[in-house]
Amino acid sequence: MVSISQYTDMSHKNLAMVSVNTAPRLQEIATLQGHRSWVRALAFSPDGSLLASASNDYTVRLWDVRRPNQAVREVSTLIGHNACVWSVSFAPDSSFLVSVGSDFNARVWEVAHEPYEFVRFSDHNEPIYGGVFSNDGRWLATASHDSTVRLRDVSNLKSTARSHNSHLLTHISHVYGAAFSPNSRWLATASRDSLVRVWDLNKTNPSAERPSGFIGHRSWVNAVAFSANGRWLASASHDQTVRLWDMGTFAEYGVLAGHKEAVIGVGFSPDSRLLASASKDGMVRLWEVKTQRELLRLGNSNEPMNSVAFSPDGRLLAFAGGDGAVRIFAVPE
Repeated sequence: MVSISQYTDMSHKNLAMVSVNTAPRLQEIATLQGHRSWVRALAFSPDGSLLASASNDYTVRLWDVRRPNQAVREVSTLIGHNACVWSVSFAPDSSFLVSVGSDFNARVWEVAHEPYEFVRFSDHNEPIYGGVFSNDGRWLATASHDSTVRLRDVSNLKSTARSHNSHLLTHISHVYGAAFSPNSRWLATASRDSLVRVWDLNKTNPSAERPSGFIGHRSWVNAVAFSANGRWLASASHDQTVRLWDMGTFAEYGVLAGHKEAVIGVGFSPDSRLLASASKDGMVRLWEVKTQRELLRLGNSNEPMNSVAFSPDGRLLAFAGGDGAVRIFAVPE
């Protein structure tokens, strides 16, 4: 049974955009409880109607977040994985959701109607930590403990329920995350080898090309995220920092330091001016990208924070971690 442990009467139209100026006024408007173990990942649907949460309890839960002025309700629990679910990501048209886990499977769910498992990819031979669709709908990338990323052409997925072809991209150690640039040209991957690799998908065979590499982290990289304007790439590391990379110059722009333990998740606001980071130290920190200034800390939890996400309209901030709850914050007008 889902419960709302905290709730404030607000609707999207009564919420301000989360920005550099409004961030200090963030308030918790809902705590979504239903998972029975750690929440590993969060993702909003591009149309803003759903929030997906992935958990150690082997499930993915879908929450209706269209009207935070009413009780946020659980739409469905996706059951099929038989191990921890590490990542979730929506297709650009919000009709599909991919979930990946320690059962070596990437499951694609049809979620536009009554959710069901549409197709399953079982071509990794170790746990899968990251799965993401490209913004143009062509690619599905999955990042695995087997030190590879499988890049699949899923442009005909709806009609064929299969990938057209695939490329195998390799690191020298486990790969923990992947992210596509907004224009779908670049794929960034995060690995235990401490490298962030950036693959050019305009090439005929990306796996045959030498990828660009961002070097700077002193420990493994847990997650990567692109800003909506395509200018910035953020990487979160076990070295307790977030690094910002300028995609125009392919150079390091800055280092966000302040977390006391490993940084597990990162996410940009839709206007690309804010970055949120989630850490094992139990805190979510908000940073102004331009100045690299810390604006706010949220959390104060004894449990690690694993994931953070902004809603597509920039009015909601969600994060989750080791206590199994999903917390939604917003700024009242």
